[in-house]
Amino acid sequence: MTEANYPSVVAIGASAGGLAAFQQLIENLPTDTGMAFVLLSHILRGSNSLLPEILSRSTTMPVIQVTEQHQQIQPDHIYILPPDKFMEIEGDSLLLIPRPDKPVNNAIDHFLFSLARDQARGSIGIILSGEGKDGAAGLKILKESGGTTMAQEPATAASQAMPINAIEIDHVDHILSPKEIAVKLGSLAWQKSNIAINPFKVICLDQQA
Repeated sequence: MTEANYPSVVAIGASAGGLAAFQQLIENLPTDTGMAFVLLSHILRGSNSLLPEILSRSTTMPVIQVTEQHQQIQPDHIYILPPDKFMEIEGDSLLLIPRPDKPVNNAIDHFLFSLARDQARGSIGIILSGEGKDGAAGLKILKESGGTTMAQEPATAASQAMPINAIEIDHVDHILSPKEIAVKLGSLAWQKSNIAINPFKVICLDQQA
C-alpha cells in the first residue's frame, strides 16, 4: 500500500464510561467510510479486554485486537489497543511497545503524538468519556499538525473529565455526542470521496453547513 493510498486513520480514546460511548459511536457509523479506526482505552495491567467481542456485535466491520507487530491497517476495519501495550503508527502499520512502568496511563496521548508525527493531515483524533487528562495534549499536537479533532459533548458522557480537558485546550473542531460524531465521520468520508469528482459542489456544501 503506497502512502497515497493509506486509509485515513481515526484515533478514538476513552476511559471510564467509554464502553457505552464506543458502542454508540460504532453502531451509528457507516461501514464503508474507507477509514481505519484505532480504539484506545485504559485497561488494568494484566487484564483481558472484552472490547473486541463486545464491539463486534455493534458493526459488521472487522474488529481486531492488535497482537502482532507491524499490523497493517485496512479501510473499514477497527483496531483495538491490547492490554499492557502502547501503540504507535508508522505508514500503514501499527507498532506495539511495552506499556511504560509509570502510574499515569497516557496510552491515548502516546498514539496521538505518533499519529501527528507520521501522518497528521487527513487523520482524526476523538476523545470520549473518561477520567483524567489523557488525550488532551495529543489532540492539541494533532490539530496543530493538520489533523481534525473532536470531543464528546460532556453532557452526554458518563465521565466528563477527559472531554472537558480536551475541549479546554481550545483545539477541538467538533463537540458532539457519540452518535453525532458517527454521522460527522460519515459526512467527512463522503466529502473526501466526492471532492475529486465535483470539488465545487463540496465547497458549496461546506459553506452551507
